[in-house]
Amino acid sequence: MTLGRLLRLGLAPQAAPLERQHVVFLHGLCLLAIGFTLITVLLSVTYGATAPGAVAYALSAGIVPPALSLWLSARGHHAPAAVIFTFYTLLSTAGAASLFGPSYGLQYWYMPVIVLTFMLFPSARRRTALVVAGLNAAAFLGFCFAVEVMPAMVLAPADMRSNFQINISLVAVATAVATYYAQRVTARTRDELRALRQRTDALLGTVLPADFVAALREGGEGVGRRHAPVSVVVCDIAGFTRLAEEAAAEDIVRVLNATFGAFDAVCEERGADKVKTVGDAYVAAVGLTDGAPSARAAVDLALRMRAAVERAEACQAREIRVRIGIGTGEVIAGVVGTNKLAYDMWGAAIEAAFAMEERAAPEQIVVDAATWAELTAEERAAVVRGEPEGYRSPATAAVPA
Repeated sequence: MTLGRLLRLGLAPQAAPLERQHVVFLHGLCLLAIGFTLITVLLSVTYGATAPGAVAYALSAGIVPPALSLWLSARGHHAPAAVIFTFYTLLSTAGAASLFGPSYGLQYWYMPVIVLTFMLFPSARRRTALVVAGLNAAAFLGFCFAVEVMPAMVLAPADMRSNFQINISLVAVATAVATYYAQRVTARTRDELRALRQRTDALLGTVLPADFVAALREGGEGVGRRHAPVSVVVCDIAGFTRLAEEAAAEDIVRVLNATFGAFDAVCEERGADKVKTVGDAYVAAVGLTDGAPSARAAVDLALRMRAAVERAEACQAREIRVRIGIGTGEVIAGVVGTNKLAYDMWGAAIEAAFAMEERAAPEQIVVDAATWAELTAEERAAVVRGEPEGYRSPATAAVPA
């Protein structure tokens, strides 16, 4: 097993970036503590400076707690593992400070331990981290000011001063390393969160306009916009009900994907906005973003959508034909829903577009009066005017027949 895999044992694939850093840091400290203990014992045995009983105690006290923490964390119990490791550092530091006395300076190791405590626990366990850090701080203050410790090992004043300076220097280095690592983790987490936000915005951008994505990011609810004039294009697959009854489910999805994929490409090419799909109907809007006159551009879009279906092999294999309706007028566009956001559109133009599509024959483009009024003679030759019987949308009521 590689070191990288060992450091990431027990991490869920969906773990948040910051949680991964906490776990990796915990595993690294456990491995460091085990390695430090083994090297210390090995050197002591090599030079004959430690009795066999002391070796056994050092191995049990210095290896078992970090190994247990690593084992628990590898099985997904990260918080208990962090608690065990921090109490191990608390008690081992207290034991060393009691053995040599406060003058040796070992109690100052509580300072980097306090910093490391907040790097071991995820944000959901901040209270636990505060309690453990408070215990370490209390132990540090106790050794410094409140507790009179009679050291078990007494050193000469010169040796004591030298060891105190060494310990303080090591504490400063350890604190600097811990602070640097914390800043590095913070910067890396910030970069990962920024990348995640960009991916999320890109995903939302495939179903929502950019201005709605920005509004939702800022906490907006019930975001809505009124647009006029807008031309709505509704493109429906002719005979789809019969096709759905006869063909396999995989074929149906393949045909819909090919058809709507072709429409997506055309909308992106012409700067139109995809609004939604309703069953086998595809709804797009022209003039929604820039507010420019949209009827002529909508007809151009509809012609290109029809041509795209004629070119798509999957559509031709099933002899797919489309009916297209276009309505022009005022619309309200907005995002609704809580658990599942939906971008939708309401108003006279979309009502007219669906009504026109219902009157269209296969391969036919039917437009309402408001759209017809803006077209040139050449463009009118490519479409059919088709206000339904008894229907005059508010957008076209004032347009002469």
